[in-house]
Amino acid sequence: MNRFISKSSLLSISAASAAVAVPNRLISRSFSSWTINHSNNNNKSINTINKYTSLDNKYRLYTTEPPKQPEQQPKQEEQPKQEEQQKESNEEKYTNKKQITFASLFAALFFGGLGWLYYDHLMVQKREKIKQIETYGTSSIGGGFSLIDENGKAVSDLDFRGKYMFLYFGFTYCPDACPAELDKMTIVLNNLEKHNLLDSIVPVFITIDPWRDTVEQIKQYIHEFHPKFVGLTGTPEQITKLAKGYRVFISKAGKGDSYLVDHTIIEYLIGPDGKFIEFYGSNLNADQVTEKILERMAQGGKGGANRGEIIREKSLVDQVYDFLTDKI
Repeated sequence: MNRFISKSSLLSISAASAAVAVPNRLISRSFSSWTINHSNNNNKSINTINKYTSLDNKYRLYTTEPPKQPEQQPKQEEQPKQEEQQKESNEEKYTNKKQITFASLFAALFFGGLGWLYYDHLMVQKREKIKQIETYGTSSIGGGFSLIDENGKAVSDLDFRGKYMFLYFGFTYCPDACPAELDKMTIVLNNLEKHNLLDSIVPVFITIDPWRDTVEQIKQYIHEFHPKFVGLTGTPEQITKLAKGYRVFISKAGKGDSYLVDHTIIEYLIGPDGKFIEFYGSNLNADQVTEKILERMAQGGKGGANRGEIIREKSLVDQVYDFLTDKI
């Protein structure tokens, strides 16, 4: 019976199966369509999230600040050590800087002192050279002589010992320079007389023209100025030698008996011991010469710009060296 199924039964079963199959297809299609739509929506959401996430990463548009890392606090035991090390480092820097400053100051003072000592030594040597130039030859200025005075009497330099000599070289035919200088000497003598010192000095006129200046002419000439004047003459050789001893320049100008004599216009002060003290040029007036002579007399004939001797000036280096050598 089972083997043989009626045609009508088959048709019924087929119809029933078809009725069941139709809803299953619809359900399957509907589920597939929902699944696809749901998947698409999810993809869109994911794309949207990725899009804004990328923008956030690009422009750092965070809605909330990123969490801060907690700072690592140094341990309480290490912090005092660090402060102590920093303090020691600062003290060491200050000490080094202080040492450098004192070293620089000491070096500057040391080398500056050496430079000053060297400069002082050089300047003393320079002054010594100038002094030697000024006094060169003056140590031998003057000298002994034996001449004839205005009375025809032989006179030497020894006859004037114990008194100052106020000496001038000239000649009686001198038109202007000699009379002017003898007038100045006369004023000086009058000034010294006011100080009661006239007896301490002897004015002496020595001719540089022994060819024409006779004894009588010299006597008449000098007495026109001051009665204390002593006039001296001698042979041309004696006068020339004495003039060289006093560094007096002599030169004849002209021919015949009408010649003139060019000469040095200077007054000399000779001490009571016969040594040269100083000279006075025509640039000094009578009052200035008087003051100088009074000063030299007060000093006992010492001092003066040219004393006929050279006293060496010593620098500080020389003084220290002499002191050490004396002690050793």
